Amino acid sequence: MNQLASTALYGFEHDQDGSLLISRETVRDAWVDHNGHMNVASYLTAFDAAICTFCTGMAIGPDQIAQTDKSIFVAQANLVFKRELIRGAPIRISLQVLGLTAERAHVHMSLHDEKNDCLAAANEQLLVCVDMTTRRPSDFPKAASERFQDVARNHENLPPPRYVGRQIVLKKHRR
Repeated sequence: MNQLASTALYGFEHDQDGSLLISRETVRDAWVDHNGHMNVASYLTAFDAAICTFCTGMAIGPDQIAQTDKSIFVAQANLVFKRELIRGAPIRISLQVLGLTAERAHVHMSLHDEKNDCLAAANEQLLVCVDMTTRRPSDFPKAASERFQDVARNHENLPPPRYVGRQIVLKKHRR
């Protein structure tokens, strides 16, 4: 277990790899599709809920819009599936901040199958702070900026996650 695992940062414990443990739950009945496994949209739903939880801890969550007039929009996302998940499977989502500017954060989330202790999916996102009065990118509010900077500093020496920067490419087969 990582030395950081015993300390919390803005209410989040560190996961085994040093990233922040954002949530733990089980695969819900509503998330299972006709193939008997977690549906693509449900992975995004789980990752989106984790972003909301994380942003609330960073002082820029959905319930804080009224105070700051700022929110987080997702500008880009990439999802990688590694393992099937079935109804009732215990899962955890952790998050690592990979990069940060005054108005954007590059994050990577890992969704782990806790029963089998393995990565089930990875989600890389570009988050943008948006001023809700203009609906345009804006600097993070002061408290959020300070918290994001603390987390980014905390994660700066972590190795990059394996599935960062993936592209969808089909190689042509020679006939």
